[in-house]
Amino acid sequence: MPMATLKELLEQQKSLAEQIAKLQVEEHGKALQKVKELISDFGLTEEEVFGKPRAPRGSKAPAKKGEAKYRSSIDPNITWSGKGRKPEWVITYLANGGKLDELLINKTS
Repeated sequence: MPMATLKELLEQQKSLAEQIAKLQVEEHGKALQKVKELISDFGLTEEEVFGKPRAPRGSKAPAKKGEAKYRSSIDPNITWSGKGRKPEWVITYLANGGKLDELLINKTS
């Protein structure tokens, strides 16, 4: 039995792909029709078939910034919540001999 050439095999592959696509469309249509008939025959509702609808997912609320706990001694508009990495201005302040307690916004004295 002679071996098929590449060209012949590619033609067969193309023909098979077309047949597969055609059958998929036909089978899909048959399945859909069968489902519609069953739903109609048994008087099923959408909720019975698919379950209760879920509430739509909302977008996440934006992350809430932590309340400011420390304030810069140079610029009172610059604050830090005390969470996460220390900002550069805090690192500089501490490196120059300052104490973190001195930057507290609500000092209890």
